[in-house]
Amino acid sequence: MYTAREIKLGIILPFAWKPILVFFIYALVLCLVSYAAGITLGISFVPIGLIGTAVAFYVGFKNNSSYERLWEARRIWGAIVNASRTWGTLTATYIQPLPEDASHDEKEVRTQLIHRHIAYINAVRIQLRAKSVWDDKNTVAHHIVRDQVGNDDAPLLHSLNEFLPADEVQYYLSKKNPATHIMKAQARQLDEIFRKGAINELFYFHMMNIVQEFYNQQGAAERIKNFPFPRQYAYFSKVFVWLFISILPFGLINEFAKLGPDLMWLAIPSYMIIAWVFYTMEVVGDTSENPFENAINDIPMTAICRTIEIDLREMLDEANIPAPVTAVNNILM
Repeated sequence: MYTAREIKLGIILPFAWKPILVFFIYALVLCLVSYAAGITLGISFVPIGLIGTAVAFYVGFKNNSSYERLWEARRIWGAIVNASRTWGTLTATYIQPLPEDASHDEKEVRTQLIHRHIAYINAVRIQLRAKSVWDDKNTVAHHIVRDQVGNDDAPLLHSLNEFLPADEVQYYLSKKNPATHIMKAQARQLDEIFRKGAINELFYFHMMNIVQEFYNQQGAAERIKNFPFPRQYAYFSKVFVWLFISILPFGLINEFAKLGPDLMWLAIPSYMIIAWVFYTMEVVGDTSENPFENAINDIPMTAICRTIEIDLREMLDEANIPAPVTAVNNILM
C-alpha cells in the first residue's frame, strides 16, 4: 500500500514513460506524414468524442468495481483485527486454573491459543499472497515493490516455526489449506479445556463463535483471491481504451489543422496528455482488482499481522515484543 499523501514522480514514471514515448512517436509520425504529404490525416472529432465518452463511462465502471474488491479486502482484514483482539482478550480472561488437575497450566494454554492464532493469521496472509493462475507478477506494480521494498514472500514454514511446535508445523504443511487446519486445532483445544471444566459453557460458546468468525473472514478473502475480476470487463476495458487512443490523434490533427498548418503540431502534446489520462485510468483499475498479490496498491497484510501479533503478545505480558512494520519508501507491506 502506498502511504504518502502525494504520489512521487519516481512512482509515476515507471508506469508512464513507455506509453508516453509511444504516444509521442505515434503522433509525431502522423503529423510528419500530414505535413510532408500536404494533406490532413484527420477525421471529424465528433465520432471520436462520442467514443471517448463511452470509454470513460466503461472504464469508470471497471474502476468502481475494482475499488469495491480492494475496499472489501480491507474490510475483511479489519474484521480479522477486531476478532483477533477479541480472541486474545477472551483467551486471557476466560481460561481458568484447575487446582485439582496438576496437568492443566492455564498460562501455558493461553500462550498456546494465542501463539497458534498468530501463526494462523500469518498462514492466511502467505496463502493469499501465493501466485494465482491468472496473476501476472511481472508488472510494474510488482517491480516497484521488489525494487524499493524487497521480497516479502517469507516461507510458511518460517512463520509457523516461530509460534508452533515442530510436529504441529509438519502436520499443517501437509495440508492444502494449512490455515484452515490451524483454526481446527484451536477449536479442538477449546473443546478439551471445556470438557476439563477450565471454561464454562457460555464462555466456550462465545469463543467458538469467534472461531466461526475467522472462518467467515478467511472464506471471504479466499473468494476475492480465487475469483478473478470478470475478464469480459477487464479485457474489453483495455481494448476500448487502446481503440480510443489509436484514433484520437486523427481527430486532434484535423481540429488543429483548421487553425493553420503551423498549429497542427499542437496535436502532439494534446494527444500525449489525453492519451496518458485514459491510459492511467485503465492502469489504476488493473492495479486494484487483485488486492492480495504483493503489488504497490495491495492490502498491507504484513503490517496488519504484525499489529495483531503485538496486541496479542502484550496481552500475555511477553517480553521482546517485535516493532510495528513501517513503510519503506512510502510503501507499506
